[in-house]
Amino acid sequence: MSQPYSKKIVGYVTCCVSALAMVTAGQISKANAASMTFSATGTNPISGGNSTALAAKAVFDDSIAGKLTLTLTNTGPGASVPSDVLTGIFWDYAGSPLTSLTLSSAKAPTVITNNVTTGTNIDLTKVGGSKVEWGFAKTTASSGLGGASGVANPVTQHYGIGTAGFGISPGLGLSGGQQLNYGIITGYDSANPAVNGGTFIKNSATFVFAGLPTGFDLTKIQNVRFQYGTALNEPSTYYIAPPPPPKKVPEPGATAALGLFAVGALRLTKKKSLVAA
Repeated sequence: MSQPYSKKIVGYVTCCVSALAMVTAGQISKANAASMTFSATGTNPISGGNSTALAAKAVFDDSIAGKLTLTLTNTGPGASVPSDVLTGIFWDYAGSPLTSLTLSSAKAPTVITNNVTTGTNIDLTKVGGSKVEWGFAKTTASSGLGGASGVANPVTQHYGIGTAGFGISPGLGLSGGQQLNYGIITGYDSANPAVNGGTFIKNSATFVFAGLPTGFDLTKIQNVRFQYGTALNEPSTYYIAPPPPPKKVPEPGATAALGLFAVGALRLTKKKSLVAA
């Protein structure tokens, strides 16, 4: 085999391997995504008028080693009544119990009262000095966090945060401050006196949890429930996973890499035929 021919073979192989490596790197980055988003919508039959829609979004992020960040956002229209106010979120984890998970910080970029900004970058764990406005609860009980005795629609999830207590046992950690106050709204829509006189987080708040174990798998977060109002029999919405995608087809990058590989193989075959002749 001549030296020029050997160099061409190396070139073809290098080209094909490089293309496949680029595709593989792209697939790995997608598989190791550091965040997951859960969204849900629903209706509130209590509010009526133009404010019947409920919508919320939760983004979980584990890009910081040992920590889980949750950004909770109300994406619905303005609030009319207390049951339009997003006051909690609950979820499950389909892995080993997160027994060491603790709430290390809770921040609200903007706080409003009667549509006027009354505070920025508020620490929700020390409102008014030392009052905790959003508390975190967790349990290993098979029944979940539960709620007040005989309450309708108890919390079956094992982890949750809220500004209202929801009748959940204080021993589990959830300790709402002033119940409705410091819930999350996008604004006001013909609000009643309870909403007009309240103090709320505008749009979103961010919570950081410490004690995340090694091997934590973000994709195992499931059964996400968004809670509104101050009682568990008030509206709540659930994230519903989208239907499975259609049958998988090769990604454009993979197809291109395979094409390069095929072209390289074809050229090698032709060269071999010429040499044999």
